[in-house]
Amino acid sequence: MRLNYAGLPCSVALNGSVFHGCLMNCAMEVMMKRIVDSLLDLIYPRVCEVCGRSLLRGEEVLCLHCAFDLPRTNVHNDPFNTIHRRLATVSVPVERAAGYFHYYREGGYNDIIHRAKYQGRPSLMRAMGERFARELESDGFFDDIDIILPVPIHWMKMIRRGYNQSAYLADGISNVTGIPVGDNLRAVRGHSTQTSRSDFSRWLNARSVYCVRDSAKLAGRHILVVDDVITTGATMIACCNAIISAVPTVRLSVLSLGVAHMS
Repeated sequence: MRLNYAGLPCSVALNGSVFHGCLMNCAMEVMMKRIVDSLLDLIYPRVCEVCGRSLLRGEEVLCLHCAFDLPRTNVHNDPFNTIHRRLATVSVPVERAAGYFHYYREGGYNDIIHRAKYQGRPSLMRAMGERFARELESDGFFDDIDIILPVPIHWMKMIRRGYNQSAYLADGISNVTGIPVGDNLRAVRGHSTQTSRSDFSRWLNARSVYCVRDSAKLAGRHILVVDDVITTGATMIACCNAIISAVPTVRLSVLSLGVAHMS
């Protein structure tokens, strides 16, 4: 087969001039993207969500300093960690559990979740999901996980808020790992916010909220359930119980962005 100077088959119709034109077009696209990004930075400056410093090229959500200082839990390295213990109170058989950072009531890092959840910026969750997934990949946390199920919200809350922040977190993880995101887990009734509730009240509030649809498609699969924050574990427990009740043959792992401190 005859080749042109670029080492490509002539049958592909990439002669020298066309190949050179493709390179020029690619270079122009890169240049235009940089120009547009620079203009956007002038109009809408990208700043660190924690300290407010201007973000440099390649930085996303957090500046290098705040990314380094992120209060990581590293609980995924412990086969029976604080998340396992919170879920084990009602014998939920969870294989792996991961939480990205310690979630404190006062502190800049919890603002990321608050802005994503209540201030119309769910893309922050996707970006943080991608960041966390990249850090977990090398530890094998996602090995043999078949599907990601975000903790759902009721359709009435979806209308009010416009999005489910946990679904954005799941999308970010999926972007890095390639694991598909499912919508099999549903909220069948609304429940009020858990923020100011006691541990027992949280459990009562979350009980019987969730159900599973198309359960046959989940049989025998390893499911990763993801949520924005784990506090007492009441919401995650309710979701896991709903899944197990519908599909006893599943394997379960859980992941959250924040893990609240428990006294």
